[in-house]
Amino acid sequence: MTAKVWKKKYNNSKVKSEYWSLERSLEYLAEVRKSGIRPGLTRIKQLLERLGNPQNACPVIHVAGTNGKGSISSMCAYIAANSGLRTGLFTSPYLTNFNERIRIIDGHEGIQNLYKDARSSEISDEDFAKTLMLIAYETEIMKVRGFDRPTEFEMITAAAFVYFAEMGCDLVVLETGMGGRLDSTNVVTKPIATIISALSYDHTGRLGSTMSKIAEEKAGIMRPDVPVFVYNPHDTELSETDAFDVEQTLLKHAAKMNAPLSMINRSDIEYQSSFLTGQTFTYKASVPFHIQLSGDYQAQNAALAIEACRLIVKDEKLIQNGISLAKWAGRLECISQLPLILIDGAHNMQGVYGLRQHLEKFVNDRKIILLVGVLQDKDYKQMLDIICSSELYDIAEIVCTCPDCSRALKAKKLAAEFARYYNRDINQTKKNKSQNKSADKTLIKLQNNYQIKEITELESKEIPLYNEKQIWYTSDRKVATEFAYGLAHKKRFALITFGSLYLIGEVRAYLLDLLGGLEN
Repeated sequence: MTAKVWKKKYNNSKVKSEYWSLERSLEYLAEVRKSGIRPGLTRIKQLLERLGNPQNACPVIHVAGTNGKGSISSMCAYIAANSGLRTGLFTSPYLTNFNERIRIIDGHEGIQNLYKDARSSEISDEDFAKTLMLIAYETEIMKVRGFDRPTEFEMITAAAFVYFAEMGCDLVVLETGMGGRLDSTNVVTKPIATIISALSYDHTGRLGSTMSKIAEEKAGIMRPDVPVFVYNPHDTELSETDAFDVEQTLLKHAAKMNAPLSMINRSDIEYQSSFLTGQTFTYKASVPFHIQLSGDYQAQNAALAIEACRLIVKDEKLIQNGISLAKWAGRLECISQLPLILIDGAHNMQGVYGLRQHLEKFVNDRKIILLVGVLQDKDYKQMLDIICSSELYDIAEIVCTCPDCSRALKAKKLAAEFARYYNRDINQTKKNKSQNKSADKTLIKLQNNYQIKEITELESKEIPLYNEKQIWYTSDRKVATEFAYGLAHKKRFALITFGSLYLIGEVRAYLLDLLGGLEN
């Protein structure tokens, strides 16, 4: 079914009353959110059937994974748009504006508009409110007829399908939410291609506690006879055992689906040059590709996008040019070089390890201020160990804050966890001395004793110049951002912000205000 056929089949003029505002739409979603996350595809299938099955109106590239799926989705969308296609892009969560989740890049002109206005591709407030009102109308009918009400994410997914169909997209790049098999995006019956990015331990409470179970959930987006492109698990930070389990799970599922599987290997990539703001590489001895995304792993993500897009774009030059234009905010993004400011949505162990490698490569010549906020259900202790254990860069001070999320780890508790890491050797020395007074202290490696301190109103206005080895904390994200920026600017240190995506978008906006825009 094409978008044109869908528009004839389903007439949204059913809703006759005055359209909602965006605020009213978000209030409705907030109310729905109270019912929580409920896995399953029954509700969204019923809703989409009432809407005329808009998910089948446009060709789809479906993307799942743990890390990198947003970057891959963006690169696919830019390649498709550069080839002249009106391209829908559905991603989650958003960084700054809710509307970011549903975007259309309308061919070459759409890309040009994005470079003038980063929000030009987003669904308008009016269109989203109009679409959600339609979905709410159908949802209430479902309730009256005894069906379970769809979840918030299911409604947003349905809104994206309706909007893309209504706008007549030539292609939709569809990013899953948390999983794959039971994800609300997994209602597409015949995608052009499916992509599974790097897998790691994340959302284990819902996806499973082993890599085999996680891989099985992600593999749920595979479809019979549809090509699937996979990030080689042996090229990630997984153990050899876990990588083997992932590989076998994906291969078995692909064989069951009769889906041609291509494993994208790092050995097929030759890095030519790398910068803070991007890199150039060849893939399978092809023409050079340049991307504006940093981090060695992004070249492998790019190769996944290249392979999938070759199914629809036959001109290699269009692929080459399209991927060079792709952007993805908040992922190893350098928004300033004086002071040096990097923003990264690294929120699990694999993501933080990628950030660490990047810092070792590019920020080993200066001291670092960390600005961090995480969720309490993440393996944050391991994340801290990864970022703090490198000897190739120097973390001078740390600013801890709290993401705007009910699952956020308190800023003070995060600061205490950093202190635990840095002061552990001192504590061990004290223990050894109490057990054996004659112990040779020179055999014990002592670290500087980091002190925890709350950011007071005075300190937030008068940035301390000479203190180092401090761990600061405040739950006020704006104060934390301004304070960390002040430290970096005054001391000429690098500012590295990472953690929950619920934090990154807000901090990014504050930092851009302080910098006066991206031009810095």
